[in-house]
Amino acid sequence: MFRRPSIIAFVALPLALGACGTIGGDAGTDTVVVASPVPTIAGVGALPDTVPPNREPIVMVPPPVNDDGTAAELVGDVVAGNRVLVIGDSILASTSSRYGGQMCDVLVPLGWEVAVEAEPSRFIDFGNRVLDKLLVRTPPPGEEWDAAVVFLGSNYGGDEARYEGELRMILDRLAPRPTLLFTVTEYRANYTEVNEVVRRLGSEYDNVTVVDWKAIAETPGVLSSDRLHPTEKGREVIALAVGGALGPVSIGDGACLKSTFRNDSAINRGTGGGSSVGGRSTTATTVRPATTTSSVAGTGGGTGTGTTSTTLATTGGGGGGGGGGATTTTAPATTVAPATTTVPTTVPPTTVPVTTA
Repeated sequence: MFRRPSIIAFVALPLALGACGTIGGDAGTDTVVVASPVPTIAGVGALPDTVPPNREPIVMVPPPVNDDGTAAELVGDVVAGNRVLVIGDSILASTSSRYGGQMCDVLVPLGWEVAVEAEPSRFIDFGNRVLDKLLVRTPPPGEEWDAAVVFLGSNYGGDEARYEGELRMILDRLAPRPTLLFTVTEYRANYTEVNEVVRRLGSEYDNVTVVDWKAIAETPGVLSSDRLHPTEKGREVIALAVGGALGPVSIGDGACLKSTFRNDSAINRGTGGGSSVGGRSTTATTVRPATTTSSVAGTGGGTGTGTTSTTLATTGGGGGGGGGGATTTTAPATTVAPATTTVPTTVPPTTVPVTTA
């Protein structure tokens, strides 16, 4: 039986560059490294967010644990099939095969058939639109969804009750499938409301694992300058977080499925009152390593955003603007000592599109 793990976040630690393997191929200050495990002390609290010039941050994923501290089952160990439905806005859309391709790069070698159904500037109701079309009552043999990933909240209308109602409907429809539910960065004050909803619902559903993207994104180099959209390396980190929580699956062969929802028209037009897209003057090419060191992610927080729509961002530019709403206090994420596993992947070079504000 699948048991919901406790809240888990990445642990960011400064290490010598020579000890690490990099994610992505572009140089500069926004470099994130995923490395082999190193000795750490659990429960030491927040680590400094500055990294010496000759050192780079690493992101490590601890294994999921149950509330009593015992090791939790991986999703891949409990599912009856290997099809995973990934639902999101611009943040997950940037990892789809029509852009960076990181989600399939990580999950397909683990044996998953992956459908990334994500579009820019989508609010929480988009999740139910996806399910209306793709979650049919009697699917053809081999076309049932066995697990799901939900990352919706980076476009938030400021109505916490409505957000909770839509998200609860999504989770009810996906149950009892194992489901990963992401928190969001709190780049606006009222995004705490979204994360509170995600954490609250995550604690109610035994099939839900909350991945604390808010904590993950605090690692230097994961987010672009708008404090919302991930960098090219950050998109790799998202995919690794999903792969770590799902784990390998031994049923069938992995495949990157064609997305049904592919409307990216919001990229080049402003649909919200304060969001912006980080622009680049050139197209960046990512060359990923042949093997990726990953590990098992656990559960964590919730997601939230301001009252605007967002679009796909690249590694440069664009602040998020102001946002309204009262600030509420959330419980801190639980962290555990990291332990990683190596996941072999074959990752071809890919191109991230140029976007404009």
